[in-house]
Amino acid sequence: MKRIMYAVMLALFAVTVLAAQPMRRTPEERTAQLKKELDLNAKQEKQVLKIFTEADKEREGMFANMQESGDRDQARGKMMKLLEETDKKVEALLTKTQLKKYDEIKKERRERMKERRN
Repeated sequence: MKRIMYAVMLALFAVTVLAAQPMRRTPEERTAQLKKELDLNAKQEKQVLKIFTEADKEREGMFANMQESGDRDQARGKMMKLLEETDKKVEALLTKTQLKKYDEIKKERRERMKERRN
């Protein structure tokens, strides 16, 4: 009986810890991933980090406004526009080879999003 209680307590603790983890990666984590995938140079890395940091600040503001207004559809449209703008800013920094790889990464990202919805 004690083992079952310990197992239940451990499971509840694990769920609590996992739920407390942020779902969105930080600008630093996203930049590091792109650096690895696209072989960004130091200048590109610094610029991408700045772009991601600014986008995150905007996203946080949009999220706060959405919570106040309750208009999820409008917020979703604004967030999609922000994502597109962020992608364009990143794309402007890339070489042709990096841009081709970045397009592949975005395509994979869209496919994963579709899978999650289904």
